[in-house]
Amino acid sequence: MTKELLSALAVMLLCSMSAYAQDASHQAVPPPSLKVPAMVPEKSVSTFVPSTTAPGQGLAVNIIYPAKPRYSEGAPVVVVVPGGMAADGLDFSLHAAQSGFAEVRFALPGGGKRGLSSGGTYDYRGANSAEALRDIFLFAAGKKNDYQGRTISKLLPVAVVCTNCGAVGWSNGGNLLLVTLGRFGEELNFLKWIAFYESPVGALFYPPALGSAQDFLLNRHYREGSCATGDCLIDFRKLAWQGEAQKSPGAHKRLGEPEVKGVLYFDENKNKQWDEISEFAFPYAAYPGFDKQFYPPQVLKAVVRLKLFETTRPVAEKKKKMPGARDEVATTQEGQKKFFGLVKGKPLVKKEAPVKLETVTVFPPTLATLAESEKYFRDRDGSLYITDVCEKMPRLLVTVFGSRTDHLQGQADHPHIAFLYNAFLANRLWVRLNPDPLYARQVALMNVGNFIDNKPKTSIDASAMDAQLEPEGLVPDYVFMDAVVAELADRRKKNKLDSVLTEPLVGYSNGAKVVAAGDAHEQVSQEQSNKAAVDKQSDTKH
Repeated sequence: MTKELLSALAVMLLCSMSAYAQDASHQAVPPPSLKVPAMVPEKSVSTFVPSTTAPGQGLAVNIIYPAKPRYSEGAPVVVVVPGGMAADGLDFSLHAAQSGFAEVRFALPGGGKRGLSSGGTYDYRGANSAEALRDIFLFAAGKKNDYQGRTISKLLPVAVVCTNCGAVGWSNGGNLLLVTLGRFGEELNFLKWIAFYESPVGALFYPPALGSAQDFLLNRHYREGSCATGDCLIDFRKLAWQGEAQKSPGAHKRLGEPEVKGVLYFDENKNKQWDEISEFAFPYAAYPGFDKQFYPPQVLKAVVRLKLFETTRPVAEKKKKMPGARDEVATTQEGQKKFFGLVKGKPLVKKEAPVKLETVTVFPPTLATLAESEKYFRDRDGSLYITDVCEKMPRLLVTVFGSRTDHLQGQADHPHIAFLYNAFLANRLWVRLNPDPLYARQVALMNVGNFIDNKPKTSIDASAMDAQLEPEGLVPDYVFMDAVVAELADRRKKNKLDSVLTEPLVGYSNGAKVVAAGDAHEQVSQEQSNKAAVDKQSDTKH
């Protein structure tokens, strides 16, 4: 037997053993352990809400209503502000109807789906989007009618309590929520509570300039723990720009956004070449119609300070003409007349003035300037409005939700959670980090000891964030948010803000059949039934 044949057989044997090992490993992995609480079928109605931001039919709205309202007088109302940068929030649900809420979903101007879409043009979470969200809030609270002149109470077949209305900012939806409340707080002071699901509030967090959960490298020049103070510190001294490089090619194109070349990165080895394996590059925001990269103002201020694009150029001098002067005739010092630059038929020699130079910063055409960046984030950075929101709405209740493995941010100290929580705490609003475990138990039907118990309006330890965040692998994240809104609505209803709870303030069950813990087959069937209940939502357009 030849050496070549022996080698081939050895390779085949190794591949076979490897495949077997992988298969055995696959079989050894236990099934998913997430517990999905039993659900009842969800029904909904759809309509349009008039808005100057959505000419024509108005804003597309869908409301999921509960089979059993949370309170005897009706269902409290929650508006869900969708995450990401898309215009359509009609497909996403908290399943808050399972906790007795009327859940309002909507599409921003220019968004939606066939047969249920909003008028207008999408501005990528800009000023128009904030104005549209204001109109959604007015409708949800019974202060604005739909396109047929009906209030939300007239539209739904169950009673609603419009006086107990709040909102959830899901991920990046938290930024739009805060911008809207900051700009229209006087009109929206009827809102009783707001909540945030791991919201990246702040220009450094969306896009994640400190590193995302999907990044191979994190921003190691960030000073861990500093965001908890309200001032995120980054050492920019190694910041550099490479105009022909490109980070994550295709990522923006898949989102319908412009792909723009150029990378802002930390040049660790000072070779002026970006190495994506070892050097962190900042992600950029993109805006359709503008072939430019938008970076956080804090980053661009460092660009200016480090003189990355500083250059010198001649000062353009303006020619000054004295009043009454005659161009065609002039007199020399000797009293001789010169006609059109000639003295006695000879050219007049003109002394060359020294060239004056000026130092200027000239950004590449594909990079938004500091002024352009500040304008962009003024419409999209909710952190700029927190103080305004707290001043205009001092009775607002706030919950910030965070889990130990964030869906977007990658830094170990969970900087966006500490930053947002402490911002509300500093402004003296009622705020808590994660729901009361009694409410998590009520929704998840699990032992209260599985959940974190952070007291409201108390300081958090930024150096040990994991101990204050919810564990992974117990229940889907929407279950936590259902617990959050249930607690907030109940506390506002009962006006119990400072008391330590021994039981939920309102007892509630959606009436779904609870599966026996020991019957694994029945548990699987029940989870399939739950999914079917969600998939068969009745979307009736009125």
